[in-house]
Amino acid sequence: MSLKLRLNLIITLLLGFILLMGVVLMISNARDDVRAEVQSTTVLALHLLDAEILYYTSDYDWAKSGSVKDASANNTSIFRLQSLDNVRHLHIEFFDAYGRLRDSNSTPLNSHEGLTPLWFVQAVDMFAPIMKPTHRKVVINGRVLGELVITPDPSYEIAEIWHDTLGLLCLVAVFFVAVNAMIYWAVGRALRPVEAVMRALSELEKGNLQARLPNFTLRELTGISTKFNAMAQTLQSSIQNNHRLTQQIISLQEDERKSLARDLHDEIGQYLTAIHVDASAILNAKQLQSVRESASAIDEVARKMMDIVRDILQRLRPGVLDELGLDAALRELIDQWRHRNQHIKLNFSIKLPPEKLDEPSSISVYRIVQECLTNISRHSQASRVDIKIEGDHQQVSLVVNDDGRGFETDQSPVGFGLAGMRERVEGLGGVFNLTSSQGMGVMVAVILPLSSKVVS
Repeated sequence: MSLKLRLNLIITLLLGFILLMGVVLMISNARDDVRAEVQSTTVLALHLLDAEILYYTSDYDWAKSGSVKDASANNTSIFRLQSLDNVRHLHIEFFDAYGRLRDSNSTPLNSHEGLTPLWFVQAVDMFAPIMKPTHRKVVINGRVLGELVITPDPSYEIAEIWHDTLGLLCLVAVFFVAVNAMIYWAVGRALRPVEAVMRALSELEKGNLQARLPNFTLRELTGISTKFNAMAQTLQSSIQNNHRLTQQIISLQEDERKSLARDLHDEIGQYLTAIHVDASAILNAKQLQSVRESASAIDEVARKMMDIVRDILQRLRPGVLDELGLDAALRELIDQWRHRNQHIKLNFSIKLPPEKLDEPSSISVYRIVQECLTNISRHSQASRVDIKIEGDHQQVSLVVNDDGRGFETDQSPVGFGLAGMRERVEGLGGVFNLTSSQGMGVMVAVILPLSSKVVS
């Protein structure tokens, strides 16, 4: 169920409950009002009729004149009840001594009952025993002239109350429809930005990284729009960077393969050719001196081949890292770098636990230091480099700082080496910080959490 329909249903139930309580209260008040009105009219009519009876019984001339006999003989009434037809709440009848109807106010009992719904009449409950007819004997000069019967007739009052109630119910119905329509429209208008959000999410799901949300007028939705656009921008940048890094990795792999193929072809291929020539010379030699010279040449070529293979393996993965650990591998790397860059002063400090670190952390620290030294020798034009490494059983921190020319991090494009270091560190759940500015050198700070306990 949608939110609009749910809100309309809640409002409908609430208004229905309030309307029901209002109808119950209105019917209760109407019942009391009808009874009070009818009883008041009945009392007034009784007072008037009692006064009329008293008038006729005290007027002896009227009684002696035979008017009573004439009225009885002519089937007429001395009360002239037909003139009381405007008395709506009472049905007044006069019966003679023989029980025959002689006069009435001509108001048919419950004449308006058909205009009022039966359930409303029953709810008002105007047919309770307390609304019984009232009887008055008419006795003149000791003679029973007849009987007055006054029957309460609440139909007029109930019809009037029903008419007022019907008007109120119509007003409530109009109000109910208007309120639901306004709520439906207001909620629909307020939730209209949700459709834009869903469309933007669908576009992102389809791979359209250009999808953005507009600036909404509602303050609550403005924050959602801002955060969504920032998230989409970050996602777009991350995917673009990943694509760029993937292409750079592919390019680097191809370059590495090309370099290995060139080394194998140019160096090892030539040495193998030389060995083949010298071996052939030994096989065909007739003098011992020639054999010795060829064997010496083969030995020299074999040593050179071993050096080349060692360099290739060192580039692929330093063997000392597996054999002696990170400390020894770093010291060997730094010694070799110092030998090639004697004009740069390098200060190195390392404090690691005696146990070996886990392999992902060890190789990451080694490659980061290796990449930093390579960048310094190629680009920084530095005269001083400080490397500090500290670690315990939980994490390893690495800081590499140089006093070279530096660069503006927000303007200069980040190369594959720095991007690769960041990806390597963040892939292990670490923190990578690069600080640099023009002419102020570069500082690389890394914190790597150990993926497991150090191993012995």
